[in-house]
Parts: sequence; structure tokens; C-alpha cells
Amino acid sequence: MLYKGDTLYLDWLEDGIAELVFDAPGSVNKLDTATVASLGEAIGVLEQQSDLKGLLLRSNKAAFIVGADITEFLSLFLVPRSSFLVPRS
Repeated sequence: MLYKGDTLYLDWLEDGIAELVFDAPGSVNKLDTATVASLGEAIGVLEQQSDLKGLLLRSNKAAFIVGADITEFLSLFLVPRSSFLVPRS
């Protein structure tokens, strides 16, 4: 396993192929701040893989991602847009 977050994990399959699996607690995957943060961390791990040839995205739920977490909307509207950008090295 290359990376394990609370809502997704990243695994190495074979021949330069990695697999990113969305698997949030509960019955569905939501695009919430925790998932976005984990996705940024997983991408950082992928950037360190010099032999990466491809990435498979999948979900352990019936639906891939059901959408944004609307319970976070109000607090997100008060945050400057620049804070959502994932820093790149």
C-alpha cells in the first residue's frame, strides 16, 4: 500500500500501474474536504513514483462519488478560494 487515508487509499498493482480507491466510511463516497485533502496527499505520493505508467480510479461503493458534501457548503463559502488549492512542489 502506497498511501492510506480516511476516505481513500492508493495501492501499487503491477507493471507501473497504481490504483486509487475511494472508500469513505458509511454507505457513499462524498467529495468533502477530507477526501480532497487525502487526494492531494495521494497525488504527492504518486509524484514520487518514477516508474508510474498509469492510474486506475475506482470506488468500493455502488456509486463512484455521489457529489459534494452539502453540509460543508456554508463554511466553505466563507473561506478564500486560494486555500482550496493543493500546493505543488
